[in-house]
Formats: sequence, structure tokens, C-alpha cells
Amino acid sequence: MSQPTFEQFFSAISEQESGGRYSALGVVTRSGDRAYGKYQVMGSNIPSWTAKYYGKRLTPSQYLNSPAAQEATARGVLQSYYNKYGARGAASAWYSGSPNLDQSTSSQYGGPSIKSYVDSVVSKAYRYPSSGGGSGGSRNTTTTTTHVGTGAAGSAPKPMTAAETAESFGFVQSLINSNADLKKVFGQALKGQWTPQRFQAALRDTGWFKHHDAKERDFLIKQYGDPASAKQDLSQAYVHARQLANSLGMQETASNKAKLNTWAYNIAAHGWNDDQLRYDMGKYVFFNNDIHQGEGGADIDKLQAFTYSMGVKMADSWYTNAARAIIRGGATQQDYEDQVRRQAKSLFPQWSKQLDSGQTVADIASPYMQSMSQILEVPAGSVNLFDPAIKKALQAKDPNTGANTVTPIWQFENTLRSDPRWKGTKNAQDSMMQTAHQVLADFGLKT
Repeated sequence: MSQPTFEQFFSAISEQESGGRYSALGVVTRSGDRAYGKYQVMGSNIPSWTAKYYGKRLTPSQYLNSPAAQEATARGVLQSYYNKYGARGAASAWYSGSPNLDQSTSSQYGGPSIKSYVDSVVSKAYRYPSSGGGSGGSRNTTTTTTHVGTGAAGSAPKPMTAAETAESFGFVQSLINSNADLKKVFGQALKGQWTPQRFQAALRDTGWFKHHDAKERDFLIKQYGDPASAKQDLSQAYVHARQLANSLGMQETASNKAKLNTWAYNIAAHGWNDDQLRYDMGKYVFFNNDIHQGEGGADIDKLQAFTYSMGVKMADSWYTNAARAIIRGGATQQDYEDQVRRQAKSLFPQWSKQLDSGQTVADIASPYMQSMSQILEVPAGSVNLFDPAIKKALQAKDPNTGANTVTPIWQFENTLRSDPRWKGTKNAQDSMMQTAHQVLADFGLKT
């Protein structure tokens, strides 16, 4: 089948976009722009396109009120597209900005996929006579054409329905009906035949407007006008929120699963980023029965290892609260390590310089722990910073002045030999045997 003629194509675009209505207004987009008129030309294009194809540079409002300008402008642009790309390419360019996407099935904001749009336009085109005309069509090829069908010159325009009026205001009627404030203002607008600008002005004074930011208002319009797409957005947001929550170590309790729905809504309707999510999720991260999972669990493990190396003990709640604060971005791992280091300096003040230089108490205590392991003949891993003998050596006081002092290794080793544990060691037995031999030798006895 050959492609439709330009006149067939031109009439089909009119039907597809507005049903042939010169007064049609598109939904406000995320950028704040909207489409105008019978062929739904975006407001940002109107000044330059009207100057080129109508001979006058018009504002969107002037363009909306001039059927002649709409026909001349749309015809000029679409004829150029049709001549360059053919019917399918021209429809794709009109809808998406690119002539090469007529097979794309990607969904578009507030509308069908590009392929669905192009297929619909081409299908409609064959219903019109090859020379043009028909509902919403145009008979002549000059810029001053005679229009037929709804909205034609010389005939009274068909009044918009409530749903069409709501759409011209950038809303959908189902959303308006869901809220008493919106319904009241919309009723006044219908009765008084308000312009979209007057409706928007009155809308700003409603509680609904004041309690929903711009992004949420757009999402609610989408939720009522295109529920399938809104549901898909929420589903994708839920998956993202769940993945982030799991990565932070959140346990999936019944309560937390319910919170995932709230976080998904905040992503889709308020545009929450990961920093905002982490801050809120951090309040609900808990660790039970020594099970540390996710990013929060890793933070706890690091802090526990550091406090151990500094000879400091912290309550379980301290670790959990620290992990939450780190997750939420209110503090860093270094902040808590500095807190632990200050506490270690208060416990071992004579080693403050070493601790400030980056050493840990474990580094300082290493020679003492090695000596203790050898002298008491215990496995190296069984000696730790919290052993009373090690702590006493590191927290030594001068017996005469009471000032902090450092215990020499030889003195520490002598102290260990008076420890009850030393008596059962082979070192002690050998030492006792050596002493006995020496006593016998002093009496002139051979051993």
C-alpha cells in the first residue's frame, strides 16, 4: 500500500492531536510548557514557527485564538516534514522530534509510544479523501484556507465538555473530583467560563495546592490520567528503595516493608534522591543477635575492631546509633574513631602523643603482650588489651609522685613472674631447678 497523500496525512494529524479542535490545550509538561490548538504545537515553537509560516510572530495565546495561524503554521511545518521523511517519518518527527523513531515502542510522557502514535496517524489518514477535507481536515493548500468540520471558520465552536475543560487547565477530571477544594474551584471555573490562567491563579489559593509541591502535583495528575504509567513508576521506585534499604542493612520486618511503600512514593512523587532516602532509612536500621548486615553492619564491624584496638569498650547501643548516624550522613566513621581515640587518651594519658600520631593502644601494647605470652606460656591470641596485667602496665603511676609513667619491659616481666599463673609454667620450673642446682653447688655438692 502506498503512503497516504499529504492532505490525508494532514487531516489525520488534526484528528489524532485534538479531534479537530482549535481551542485544544495540552497537559502542562514537566518543563512547564504545553501544546496549543488543533495540531498541538508546543508553546516554545509558536513564536518562531508563526513568524516563518504565518508572517507574524505570535504568542501562544494569540496563536490559540487564530485558526488561520494554526492552519498556516502546522501546514508549513508538516509539509516540510512530509517532503523530507514521508508520512511515517513526518508523524514521528511531529510527535518525538526525530523522524527515525517510527518503530520505537518506548512510552512517551503522557501519551502512547512513538510507534503506536505513527501507526494511528497513518491508519486514520486512509479514511480521508486523497485531496484532503473531512472532519478536522483542510481543503486548500494556501495559507488562508477554508476549514470544514468542528471548529471551522464561520461556524460556532463546539463547547468543551467538563473533561476537556479540565484538560485545558492541565488537569484530569477524576483528580479534580477526588478533592473538595479542586472540585469547588473547578465548578466556579466552569460556571464563569474562566481562562486557564484565572483557574491557575485560583488554584494557588487552595489547600491542595499548598500541601503538594510541583513535582507531586504532576505525579498526581499522571496517577489519575495515566494510572498504568504511574503504577510502573511506583513499582520501579519500590525496587530501588528496597535495594537501598537492604544495602544499608535494614531488616525486612512487616513494619519496614510498609515503610518501603512510603519511600517509593517519595521517590516517584517528590523526587527523593538517595541522600534523602538514606537519611530517613537510617532511623529504622537495627541489628539483633550480633547479626550485622549491609552497609550499617559493616560500619559496626569497623567500629568494633577500632574500639578493641584502642582498649575501649562501648555499649551495644553506641554502635547501632553510630551506624545509623553514618548511614544518614549526619556523621562519618572518622567522627566516631576520634571519639574513641579521645576516650583511649583519657584511659592511657601517658601515651597521648603516640595515639595522636595514629598509633593504636594495640600497637603500643604489642611488646608487653608478646612478653606476657612467652613468660606465661600462653597462646599469643589469648592475651588482649583488657587483661589486668596489660592494663596495669599501660596505666602505670610513679609510686613516689603519683604521676603517669611508662613501665619498662624488664620491670613488666619481673612483675609477671610474681603472677600466680607463672608458677605452673615450664619457665618457672626451669628457673626453680636452676636455683636449686646453684644452691647445691654453693654447698660444694655436685648435681
